[in-house]
Amino acid sequence: MKLCLGMRLTGEPAMFDPEDLAFAAHLGVPAVKICGHDLISRENGNVLHAEDLERIIEQLDQYGLELAVFLLPQGRNTQYWNARLGRPEREQEAEDVRETLRVVGSFGVPVVEWTWSVPDVWGSTRGEGRGGAVVRRFDYEAVKDVGPVEAEEAMDADTMWERMLWFLRAIIPVAEEQDIRLALHPHDPPTPFLRGEARIIGTIEGLQRLFEEVPSPANGLNLCQGTIAEMGVDPIEVIYLFGKQDRINHVHFRDVKGSVPFFDESFVDDGDTDMLEAMRAYHEIGYRYAMMPDHTPRIAGDTPYGHRGRAYAIGYMRALIDAVSRS
Repeated sequence: MKLCLGMRLTGEPAMFDPEDLAFAAHLGVPAVKICGHDLISRENGNVLHAEDLERIIEQLDQYGLELAVFLLPQGRNTQYWNARLGRPEREQEAEDVRETLRVVGSFGVPVVEWTWSVPDVWGSTRGEGRGGAVVRRFDYEAVKDVGPVEAEEAMDADTMWERMLWFLRAIIPVAEEQDIRLALHPHDPPTPFLRGEARIIGTIEGLQRLFEEVPSPANGLNLCQGTIAEMGVDPIEVIYLFGKQDRINHVHFRDVKGSVPFFDESFVDDGDTDMLEAMRAYHEIGYRYAMMPDHTPRIAGDTPYGHRGRAYAIGYMRALIDAVSRS
């Protein structure tokens, strides 16, 4: 297991804020995840350029940090947006992603995360966590009747499966060639439908089907514990299920209170899951990739990046790792 922090890139050319890197180094966090939308745009060719990745890896090196996870761009009009909608442009977009994987692989980055959705993480509101801390809240009843995204046609489950499997099969040979492990984030929130989209990977059965349809060892998931808990299942059982299949390639170590149709995100020690037992499960399956906090509650006096919330989560995670390692 390798503690990790998601890091933002800013400016032109895109670089890390040195204080963020110092923050990670001070906490003893060895690994970083970056989002591809900070480096890839349609204006610059819709691919990752080697010189851009080299620049930020050199900056990480100055602080003794490694790039452990690269997230492909997500959201409207990003790198493989048309592929999600089954448009003819998906052929070129698949090639753009393959070229990006070649660049990522050439620098030895082990994991590439991706998502598959049109609305993405949508429909949340502001809730209150412990002590009044700001958390994300989701109520399906309030959003279930909202129509498709900007008049895009609704997508049933069969349509979603065809488009997602086409894309995955188009890119996975290059992932294998580059020794990259792909990590698909489950649909969050894992509702049956959201804005006209069937949320096919919002269930354990959907994730299992994904691995059976594309059995490549490069095909895996980002086990976002919060999203798994939102499904109304036991995340610990799911860690063992997919860990024994060697399908866990990245972890968002977080928790929630409740599940679909209504839930609040929580502090890492204040949700419904026994997080000590969750960490023990990762230890027992021999999990070896990055593990990071995500969606940390907003703590009083925090920065826009959430330094205080992230530091709290990292400290708690480190203690759990020590506990299961010594038992």
